[in-house]
Amino acid sequence: MKKVFTKYLFFIFFLPVLIFMIAYFFSTKTEGEVKTWGVNRTINFGIDINAILSNPIYTISSFYLSYAIYLVGYSVIFLMRRCTNFLYSALNLLIFIANYFLLVNDMLNKILIPISVMGIIIFILNIFKTTKKPTTVNKQPSTIQ
Repeated sequence: MKKVFTKYLFFIFFLPVLIFMIAYFFSTKTEGEVKTWGVNRTINFGIDINAILSNPIYTISSFYLSYAIYLVGYSVIFLMRRCTNFLYSALNLLIFIANYFLLVNDMLNKILIPISVMGIIIFILNIFKTTKKPTTVNKQPSTIQ
C-alpha cells in the first residue's frame, strides 16, 4: 500500500488543482468573444468562481492562512530536529515571495488563491520528504550479534 501511495502521490495532491483549473476554465467569460461552450447558467449551483478568485478578502485570507500553516509546520519540524528537502523548501519560499509581491501589487489578481493552494501542496510534499538528521544517527558498530 505504501508503494502505491508514494507512486501516485503527485496525482493525489494535484487532482484538486486540476479540478479547480477546469472549473475556472468553464466559469470565465471574456467580453466580445462568442463561445460555443460553457456552463448552463440556468441550472448551475450559483457558485461564481470568478468572483471568489477576484475577491480581496479571500485572496488576503488565503495568503495569511498559508503563512500560518508554514510558520506552525516549519516550527514543529524544527522542534522535532528534522531536516526538510532543500528543493521543496526553496520552491516553497519562492512561491511564498511571489504570492506576497502579487498581493502587494494587485489584491484583485485571480492567481493568488491558486498560488497559495499550490504552496500548501508543496509544503505537504516537503513534510513527507523530511528526514532525520544524519548527525544524530549512531554510527558505531553494534557489539550485539
